[in-house]
Amino acid sequence: MKIILLIGQRVRSGTNFIASTLGQHPDIVMVPESTTLGEFNLFRSNEIKHVYNQISGASFGLNFNQEDEALFFKKYGEMWIEVLCEKYNLPKDKVIFIKSPILSNVELWLKAFPNAKILIVTRDGRDNVISSVKTSNDFRSWHSFWLKFKKRANYFSGRSFINHTKDWRDTARQVFRLSPHNNLKVMKYEELNNSKKGVEDMLRFYGLKINENILERCLKAPVVGSSVGVNSNGIRKPNWKPDQEKSKFVFSNKWVFWGMGKRMVFKMLAGKELKELGYETDNKW
Repeated sequence: MKIILLIGQRVRSGTNFIASTLGQHPDIVMVPESTTLGEFNLFRSNEIKHVYNQISGASFGLNFNQEDEALFFKKYGEMWIEVLCEKYNLPKDKVIFIKSPILSNVELWLKAFPNAKILIVTRDGRDNVISSVKTSNDFRSWHSFWLKFKKRANYFSGRSFINHTKDWRDTARQVFRLSPHNNLKVMKYEELNNSKKGVEDMLRFYGLKINENILERCLKAPVVGSSVGVNSNGIRKPNWKPDQEKSKFVFSNKWVFWGMGKRMVFKMLAGKELKELGYETDNKW
């Protein structure tokens, strides 16, 4: 069974939007089926690597080596795919699409799924921070008074803005450290947003069938997971209901409305990384 993976630079990097795009392809099945909301964060940490090292190191006389480690992780990945297939009764003639917004431990994904194509999606840090700050400031009915107070304090003090900027910077640095690999590709969210060429490049990398009908369907994919959304109680939160009206969404360059203060802080904390990822050529923005 063929597996394709999508890993976001961090949260709010557009993985749900891209998943919605890929979900229009007739050969792809989501996990769970018919929704883009499922995340399979298999390597949120590298604990499984420590488990293998502990057991192989403590097994006297068995002489475990790198080939054994490769086999272990390959079987580990296969086991999880079997679990997902049985749990959701996934069709065997489809390509299984898996996504995660956690960039760390990419090397373990490559070991667990050595034949899978893995796309890493980055996003302009300024827009990513806007979306992250907005969603981290939302409220839920079960939130305590003190949690709501903390959220508001972080928002109005600028702490949320600074923390998300630093996290984007750190994950950008992880992208820089990725070793070249035939099964690994880095693309910008902005390249995949309403871009026929970008979508075609993505499908080609994944080894998926391409024709005009498929491309048209992908480009007309509904918006899912946008940070734009207000419920009946006035609570702002991500819009998880698929929305076909793309014209009412702003996907990029939201940061142009920033004042001088936010621009200066972002440049100071993550301006270098913004340039190295190719979103700017200098600090004159």
